[in-house]
Amino acid sequence: MFNDWLPLLALITTLPPLYLMQRWINRHIQGLGLLLTGSRDSAIMIYFLALLPGIILHELGHWLAALLLRVPVDKLSLWPQKKRGNRVQLGSVSTGASDPLRASIIGIAPLIVGSIVILIVGQLVLGINDLGHLLLYGSWADLWSQLLSYWQVPDFALWLYLIFAIANAMLPSESDRAAWPVMGLFLGGLTLAFLLLGGLSLVTESVKAAFLAAAGYLAYAFGLAAVVDSLFMLIIALAEELVGRTLKKRVDY
Repeated sequence: MFNDWLPLLALITTLPPLYLMQRWINRHIQGLGLLLTGSRDSAIMIYFLALLPGIILHELGHWLAALLLRVPVDKLSLWPQKKRGNRVQLGSVSTGASDPLRASIIGIAPLIVGSIVILIVGQLVLGINDLGHLLLYGSWADLWSQLLSYWQVPDFALWLYLIFAIANAMLPSESDRAAWPVMGLFLGGLTLAFLLLGGLSLVTESVKAAFLAAAGYLAYAFGLAAVVDSLFMLIIALAEELVGRTLKKRVDY
C-alpha cells in the first residue's frame, strides 16, 4: 500500500530542495556578477541573461494559460525590473480581471510547462530514464557506460544549460501565488467535505493511477532539475571563489 504512494512522496520531497537551490543560485549568480562588475544593475542583468530561456518559457506559460482560459493579456514584458525590498522581477504578464481559479491556474502554468520541457529533454534527448532504471536494477559497469554515453549526446552541455535555465525560472513567483490562499481554502474545504461524505470510496483505480502518474512525472522533472542544479551550483561556487581570490573581493550574503 505504501509503495503505491511513493510518486506522491517523491514529489513532496523533491520540491523543497529545488526551491532552496533556486534561492542559492539567485543570490550567487548575482554575487558573481557583482564581483565581476561592481554594479548591482549589471549583476541583475547577468542573472537575467543566464536564465533568459527559462524566463521566456515562464512568461509564455502565463500567456498561453491566460489565452486558453479566455483571460485578456494587457502586457507581456521580458525585462528585469526592480521591486520593493531588493526584489527583482525578471519578466511579467499583466492580465485582466479573473476569478481565483483561473488566476491560480495562470500562476502555476510555468511550473507545469517547464516540467514538461524538462521531461522531454531528459527522456527523449538525454535518455535519463535509462539511467534511473540502471540505478535500480543494473550493474555498476552498465551504469558507468551509460554515464559516459551522455557526453556523446550532441550539444550535451547546451541541453544541461537549458534544463538549468528552465528549472530556475519555472517556480511560481510571489505575484503568481497571489490567488493561491483563496483557492487553497476553497479546495481544502471541498476536500474535507468530500472525505466526510465518504467520497474516497468513489475514487476509481484509474483516477488514482492517473493522479500518481502525474505526481511521478513531476517528481522526475524536479529530481532531474535538482541534479542539474547541483552541478551548476558547484561550477558557480568555484567561479565565485576563483574570482573573489583573484580580485581580492567578497560578497556578503
